[in-house]
Amino acid sequence: MIQGLAIGIIFILYGLLLYLVPPKSTKSFYAYKTTSSLKSERRFKVANAYVSLLLMIFGAVLLVIARLTGSFAATGIATIVVFILIYILVERKLKNM
Repeated sequence: MIQGLAIGIIFILYGLLLYLVPPKSTKSFYAYKTTSSLKSERRFKVANAYVSLLLMIFGAVLLVIARLTGSFAATGIATIVVFILIYILVERKLKNM
């Protein structure tokens, strides 16, 4: 169960990092970088701000899943689903800009 909780905590901490210390440039190693987010500086900033929010929200969701199931496998599967959801949500937001 501790490993499952750690995944949620890592998501939350990474989201906080992106929120408190947003990447200054597209060359930052911890930035959200996709073809669509790198099209302009505005898109890059919007994408990283949105990713930070989603990481914190989904990190909390993963903590709940880990706590309720107590299963690292269930949390691992949920983590994969969360990664896919984050990608879809951010890319959809960028597409609508």
